[in-house]
Amino acid sequence: MSNSTETFSAGAVIPLAQSSKQSWELGQVRVIAHGVLSEQGTIADSKLADSSWQLSVRSIEKAASFGSKYQTQVFTLIAGDFVQLEFDGQAQGLEPLRPLKISTREEIASSQPTEELLLLHVAADPAAARATVRIVELSKKRDQYLFDGQLGFLVQGSAKLVLPDSEKQLGLRDTVVGSDAGEPRINGRGFMAVVSFDLP
Repeated sequence: MSNSTETFSAGAVIPLAQSSKQSWELGQVRVIAHGVLSEQGTIADSKLADSSWQLSVRSIEKAASFGSKYQTQVFTLIAGDFVQLEFDGQAQGLEPLRPLKISTREEIASSQPTEELLLLHVAADPAAARATVRIVELSKKRDQYLFDGQLGFLVQGSAKLVLPDSEKQLGLRDTVVGSDAGEPRINGRGFMAVVSFDLP
């Protein structure tokens, strides 16, 4: 996927289907977005090889080990019940909608899943961008704002994107680009992963 300036404009929507499926060690992957952080803390375009952060959806279909050029990775199970990840001599269970942040330069091993699983995968170079993921419950009465350096990924339910001059219904697993100035906000019913990239 090649990002563009338009892709990262305030309130832009990136459908998951826009990204083609590719293989990775555990199954399939769709890279939704990648880039760098500007000096102002906004996300900006870059070539994939030069990116300091990446957002993707990945399936786990088998037990295997994998590595990443990014030291920091945040895993959120968005479909399926459980998988165990082993790294640096320890094991961590991954449960639905409970982000797990791992910082390691070593390979990570996945247990054999009992069903096909889907992960929201966030990766970052901690020297250039600090990555965090929060799962928020959406409401029709209280808007969820998305600010500079943030991406909102609709995990479950239905939601609407509200901009100063327009509204748009979101599709499941759409990603919305945040902005301080553009003030994109989300309301609806369901859960959204708010992915934040901050300057170190």
